[in-house]
Amino acid sequence: MNMIEDQHFYANLKPFGHFRGIFRSAHYVKLPSDWSVVITDIEGSTKAIQQGRYREVNAVGVASIVAVCNALKPLPIPFVFGGDGASLCIPDNYVEVVKKALVATKLMAMEQFSLSLRVGIVPCADLHQSQYQVLVAKCRISEGYYQAAFSGKGLVYAEHLVKNDRDHRYSFKIENILPFADFSGFECRWKDVLSLHGETISLLVQAIEENPERNNAVYLETFDAIQAIYGQVKTYHPVQKNNLELTVNSKNLQDEGKIRASFDRRLSKWLYSRLLPWKVRLGQHWMENEKRMFGVDWGKYKDRLITNTDFRKFDDNLRMVISGTAEQRHQLLGYLEKQYQKELLVYGLHVSDRALMTCVISDYHLHHIHFVDGSDGGYAMAAKDLKKQIKKRSLN
Repeated sequence: MNMIEDQHFYANLKPFGHFRGIFRSAHYVKLPSDWSVVITDIEGSTKAIQQGRYREVNAVGVASIVAVCNALKPLPIPFVFGGDGASLCIPDNYVEVVKKALVATKLMAMEQFSLSLRVGIVPCADLHQSQYQVLVAKCRISEGYYQAAFSGKGLVYAEHLVKNDRDHRYSFKIENILPFADFSGFECRWKDVLSLHGETISLLVQAIEENPERNNAVYLETFDAIQAIYGQVKTYHPVQKNNLELTVNSKNLQDEGKIRASFDRRLSKWLYSRLLPWKVRLGQHWMENEKRMFGVDWGKYKDRLITNTDFRKFDDNLRMVISGTAEQRHQLLGYLEKQYQKELLVYGLHVSDRALMTCVISDYHLHHIHFVDGSDGGYAMAAKDLKKQIKKRSLN
């Protein structure tokens, strides 16, 4: 590959069309050595979640994705949202512009939400030197949304390096960087999505075999067990048309106003927040009356939204948000515990009764993504349990 081809690595990556393809090694390609991994992570997220600030934690995590992606537009890049942060891959020739976006996001998080956002950039070459790889695959979710998947343990190691960066090798001095971020496209306009079956679980599963192919078999078997317990996707999908409702509550909309107006001098936060409920009501009217406006069939928008939700994904962990019953959860826990005792996997699971959704809108027709997490901590709290199991194994 030459430099231009490397830059378009992800854009040119051939997609596959079914989620089960995520567990096939043949779909993964090594990230070029002249790319880097961006890590964002909210420090003290557990405490913030315990204080009931899970919406803010999710909002800042998604905002970091928006800022980086907007800085690279129109170049598509692979990324994954983890609940209280994100991992993204960028070409090295964009590092300086991405630093500006990350610093701006870090400042926004502190000034608007009093949250400390850790940011770092790890060159892929450093991961390769330590015998870690970032392998990337691309799953076609819909005509307008392609979801990245990751394996090779490279993202996990990059996060470890950033979180333990005592020499500041991967972080950077924010006072030396002029902050600039474009948060356009960030939206947070939906009420918490209540489970139609009583529970919404956030699940993390990590296979721990040494052999990658055996790990893929463990993941596929686990995924099939989930399907057997919970039924078809349309049944356990956490977002359904009849539990999907916009909010006009100014308190629920304030996060969007804080983020969107924070670095845009054309926007007054006060004015944005005043106008936003009217925008929501207008969108609601168009959907309910199946209007066609500005090239968008609003009668079909909820259907496209459900298709474009990020409720299951893979980044060396199988991540899923599932709507089901307590009985189904107990069946799942029984299966996972057996696999854990066989030393095939570790897992974390958090239970709530609803999900929350944070959105990134490039256009309302096709190109929109809807990040779904369980409320009251979701993935972040599930990760805490998963790490306990990893630590317990290392002590045995």
